[in-house]
Amino acid sequence: MTMPRAHQAFPSCLEQEAKALDQVLGPLRQARMAMHRFIEVRVDGEELVIPYRIYHLDHEDVFADLTETQSILYSCHLPRHHDGHVRQRHLERIISAHEPWIVPFVLQLTGEYVIQIHETVEAHLSALDPALYVRSIRDNQAYFQTTQARMISYWDCYYRHLYKRPSDYVGFRVFAKLRGFSEST
Repeated sequence: MTMPRAHQAFPSCLEQEAKALDQVLGPLRQARMAMHRFIEVRVDGEELVIPYRIYHLDHEDVFADLTETQSILYSCHLPRHHDGHVRQRHLERIISAHEPWIVPFVLQLTGEYVIQIHETVEAHLSALDPALYVRSIRDNQAYFQTTQARMISYWDCYYRHLYKRPSDYVGFRVFAKLRGFSEST
């Protein structure tokens, strides 16, 4: 696979807006990133390619030069940032947005090890659109299962001694709620 550009993480209907990100982030091959891994997901029938990790400076001043949509797109990329504080800050910007292309950026964070990010997701669960998450999970079953397995692995490695029962750990509660969305829709 050739190295994707920033706009390939979004549906084709956002191509013009997303291409502006290529000017901000540069081609992903020029930004320092985990070049060997990308997250491939389906959103509304389109294959999207999201970088696994980016090593790009979080330039808050770029928001002044971006449209509202471009700002959301930029904030979608930064939950892939190498700094957990940056990931969490931009998660808070996008998590309540009701767009199907935002869901994979949120879901990916549920499989990571930063407990504060899981707590942020849990705090916003009531603001999520269950139908969007059900559709994304249904269209990306293997991805969802892998993400959940990663969360369990991180719990086992880093948090099991603090949270003996899975129900006490925020990651398990988040995944239970996400799975429960399908029962409520």
